Amino acid sequence: MLEAVAQSQGNSLPCVRTYENDMARLSLTGSVAFEQALTAAASDGGEAAGEHVDAGLSAMVVEALYPGPNDEHSTVSTRLFLPAKKVKEKARKLRSSLPEDMLSGTNSSNILAMTFRQVVVQELWNFELAVFRPGSQRNMEDLGSPREVTASFVLSSSDDKVIAGLAEAVCMLALESTQKEFFQESAGRASDGLFNWFSKTKQFSSKDSSVMIHRFEDKIVEKAKSLFDKFNVVRAKYKMTNKKPTSSAWTSLMQSKLEKIGGSEFSMWTMEYVPAYKLQIDADRLTNLKFEGWKRTMGNCWEVFLTHSQMVGLANILDIYFEDFCTLPGKQLLSCDAVRSPKKLSKNKGGFSLVGFLRTTLITATLLVSVGVLIKLFVPHLNITRRKYPRENYVLPSSEDNCEQVQPLKLEDSELDAYCSSIVKKIKDSYGWNGEVTFEPSVGAWIGEFPMYLRYNHQVYPIDQDSTSSSEVSATNKEDLETSVQEIASYQIVLSPEGRIVGFQPTSLVAVNHWSNNPIAKELYGGKELSPGLLEPRLKIHKPEKVIVLELLMSLNQDNHFALVRQMQ
Repeated sequence: MLEAVAQSQGNSLPCVRTYENDMARLSLTGSVAFEQALTAAASDGGEAAGEHVDAGLSAMVVEALYPGPNDEHSTVSTRLFLPAKKVKEKARKLRSSLPEDMLSGTNSSNILAMTFRQVVVQELWNFELAVFRPGSQRNMEDLGSPREVTASFVLSSSDDKVIAGLAEAVCMLALESTQKEFFQESAGRASDGLFNWFSKTKQFSSKDSSVMIHRFEDKIVEKAKSLFDKFNVVRAKYKMTNKKPTSSAWTSLMQSKLEKIGGSEFSMWTMEYVPAYKLQIDADRLTNLKFEGWKRTMGNCWEVFLTHSQMVGLANILDIYFEDFCTLPGKQLLSCDAVRSPKKLSKNKGGFSLVGFLRTTLITATLLVSVGVLIKLFVPHLNITRRKYPRENYVLPSSEDNCEQVQPLKLEDSELDAYCSSIVKKIKDSYGWNGEVTFEPSVGAWIGEFPMYLRYNHQVYPIDQDSTSSSEVSATNKEDLETSVQEIASYQIVLSPEGRIVGFQPTSLVAVNHWSNNPIAKELYGGKELSPGLLEPRLKIHKPEKVIVLELLMSLNQDNHFALVRQMQ
């Protein structure tokens, strides 16, 4: 690669930009503009380039390091790979336009660091994200030497969407944790009482659900006493790497609770060494991923566990990366909703308020009562009384019928066959049933085996309750008939003269719960996925001058499929 760099005449050169702190390191390899890289490397007056040329080296590798924000142990470095002769020539041209004292002494080193910082990484070739073991700490006095520390896990890829997804999940977690801590402080930590009984492990994910983080700090607090006993055993062997509280604005939700149990030293030990988060990545949703130190779970999902200190270190690294406008200026910005529309925090919102609880309960009860009244007033045709048999045909009162001026057509046998058979064929094709569609003028069109209550005494229409209780029907037949009736759903279908479905509604209680899954309902609503509810989606249907009203009877028994369509009586 160095030989290729030495002979480079192209428009770009390799570059490695690294963000690092005690707990994490993010290294990105990419390309920078050829002329900008030469200018940055020549800003020291050609001193470094001259040393390489004098040593007979045609290529040079120069790295500049400068402090990162918010953390005294964080740094950002830029490493450039350059042709030494061209850098020396560039430095010769720069000397004529710069004061001599600017390129002398320590000024040249400072200028080199500043110019390297502003070199723009235009294209990403690959990145590597490493999170180090708990308790790791950098030697800030020897940053020039390679860091000899084992990473807990490493993630590498050539797709920056991986970093964006990871940042979205971490951002959601940090914002929710900070907001919850703010509420607890503003309410005097009143939320540590009754309502914490209902707390559960929460999941935070990126917008595309490729990255998920599970937080279980509450479980750590529940086991704090056993952890404190373990801490007392290892206290003598344990060397605190950071005896002062972290300067991060992201405070762990369990910190104050652990301090009450075992003091500040126990709290810091727990946050640094006890895993509190589970990070998962769905490799099927991303591309070109390489995992080291991860555990593969079901499918192609990979996971690792992080302590609070590791998570804070990872968050700080991602924060520096996204704030750096000189690295991938067109990089994907965070798209999580919490960032675009942050919730307004108010100190009057925290804690449990009895007045607020009663107010919410009253509003909810009033809303439920109002919905019930509206249903009774405006939807009276939804009869929720269980009917023993679906013989009772459903008829809308004339004052409430939206189609009261539309006259149902009287059909000839051939027309009835065409309309009824077309509906049955739609149902047959949708469910993939076997068998032929049969039609008889006195019966209708059907497929499958007739239920018992329809074929009793060779009657097409269901027998009424009086005939069922007569001496002609045995007690066993009565029970079988009742079971058969409860397995049949009845519906009303309204067609235009052209055969287009313009209305479909349940006419029995058992049909209400299966209406949304019926193929006729899906065709009426243009293939939309429907779900049972009080209100149906709005439809814009031109009211025809005449309609055909049909009745659909369907068996709900999966072992005995049956559908009958006939003209509504």
